[in-house]
Amino acid sequence: MRYLLAILPLLFLLSMISCEPKDEIITTDPDAVLAFSGDTVLFDTVFVSRGSVTKRLKVYNTNKKAIKISEIALAGSGASPYQLTVNGVQSPLVNNLELRGGDSIYVLVKVNINPTDVNLPFLVADSILFKTNGQQQSVKLVAYGQNAYFHRKESIGTTTWRNDKPHVLLDTVLVKEGATLTIEKGTKVYGSNKSVLLVNGQLLAQGTPEERVVFSGYRREAEYLTAPGQWEGIRILTKSANNNLQYTDIKNTLYGLRIGNPGMGGTVVEGCAIQYAFLDGIVAFTSDVKVVNTLIHNCGQYAFGGLGGGKYEIVYSTIVSYNNPLLRETPLFVVTDFVPGTEIKNQPTSLKLVNSIVYSDGFNAADEMLVTPLSESMDISHNLLRISLYKDQLNKSGNKLNVEPKFKAPAKADFALDTLSPASSAAKFLPAILLDIKGKVRNINTPDAGAYERLID
Repeated sequence: MRYLLAILPLLFLLSMISCEPKDEIITTDPDAVLAFSGDTVLFDTVFVSRGSVTKRLKVYNTNKKAIKISEIALAGSGASPYQLTVNGVQSPLVNNLELRGGDSIYVLVKVNINPTDVNLPFLVADSILFKTNGQQQSVKLVAYGQNAYFHRKESIGTTTWRNDKPHVLLDTVLVKEGATLTIEKGTKVYGSNKSVLLVNGQLLAQGTPEERVVFSGYRREAEYLTAPGQWEGIRILTKSANNNLQYTDIKNTLYGLRIGNPGMGGTVVEGCAIQYAFLDGIVAFTSDVKVVNTLIHNCGQYAFGGLGGGKYEIVYSTIVSYNNPLLRETPLFVVTDFVPGTEIKNQPTSLKLVNSIVYSDGFNAADEMLVTPLSESMDISHNLLRISLYKDQLNKSGNKLNVEPKFKAPAKADFALDTLSPASSAAKFLPAILLDIKGKVRNINTPDAGAYERLID
């Protein structure tokens, strides 16, 4: 008995060792290496001095036993533009981290790029080094940096935004009354969260079919290219007059273009693409707006809205909603003599809707037009329209009702006309408009309805 009592502690110790979970036993086998969620952590364009979003690299121990990672380090050490955060600790070097068998951890990565004199995008690279059991593994870090003009809470006079570097809106930018903001062809403007361009003077966006002006969200990752609501948009204020946007893309906004300048010189939107707005593409209040050769698609409310009266001319335009993830509950095209929810009503209203397409793929959207009051003085002709309410009034003047336009690839936001599109040769010739949204010459005898003149295959 005394002998048994003497060996009980030893037996207990042996049992504890034998019961230690296998995934907690650290292996020193040099073949026991790590696995990663990717061999590269890639950052799209990062504007210098602003810093990047945080990317996550997942590190796996696929072995049954635990591994001691003797070192996680940036190859560029403290001089690297990249930052690592491991287990809540931000440091370019982490030592002796144990990872149980079958377990994983996240390594968080950010990058801050210092200003340079380079206007074009440039490459900034480094690596994360992992050392385990005498073996070294690495994951590449790649970022594309670019210098930019940054605009934060500015009130600007007459000026020109050049196209040599992108312009980043960080907050509210106001074009003062009497001032003109000219945006050169090929200029890229990126809006960050809650940023807005307010125009109380004049806006001249001078894009061309080959070098378009582009307004879009600040985030450059692929998943954000079609995401709405990333910045507020462009707002035309009461003192603004004679605005002209040519071959300009506006996307990823809360609303694309919001116009409220009653009695002032009109706004011309020509050859533009307004897309992925959380609310409205273009919405105007008792204002004068002319839209030519323009695509407006996939908005959360109106694609085009003219409210509280005004003078609206829409020609050769494609106003559509296809594969739209936003739960739209309003017609695409709305013109009224009142502003809902206000005392503004019975305002003089003029409408010219010619050579255009207003259509959608929504099963519950039998009416994509609301025009009230609909007047015989309005020119609504040679359009493809999805409507039921006004079938008797608009089933004339060259209009085609409830006939699928047959675009090339609407799922890919390609709204050029397919070979068999009923919009082909459906427009009437307008001598003042000879080009389409891409600068292609329109057929002078039988032009096509919509923003795109069909290419002959």
